[in-house]
Amino acid sequence: MQEPGASRVETLAKIGASLLAVQCEAAALAPADIDHDAWRHGYSFGFFEAMAQYADLDQYGDGREMIASAFGKLVDEASRGDELFRGAVASIDDPRFSAGAATGAADLMAWAADAEALPTGLARRGRAGES
Repeated sequence: MQEPGASRVETLAKIGASLLAVQCEAAALAPADIDHDAWRHGYSFGFFEAMAQYADLDQYGDGREMIASAFGKLVDEASRGDELFRGAVASIDDPRFSAGAATGAADLMAWAADAEALPTGLARRGRAGES
């Protein structure tokens, strides 16, 4: 259900950021530092990108806006959203980033197919102490 006055893009960004924040909390990870680890940054980007695709958002318009906004909400600093988005796009060729992105996208799609398959890849990796 969409909040009164909130756009669909902002509602999706809030949901995505909330899901990742819960994973970060479960693994004692600091969301504000998500970009200090290529895999975690990739996981977040892949998760948000899959959300945008699943919601059928235009990748250059609403999809980009949703991903940047979700990053800003995740780190609780709206102004960093665009910075984190640009950093993600610049990191696409990094194998660790790409591996994280693939896991994040797979987690989101598994959840979309089965509401009981909550996304946990970030939390699992954090609990295992991997960076």
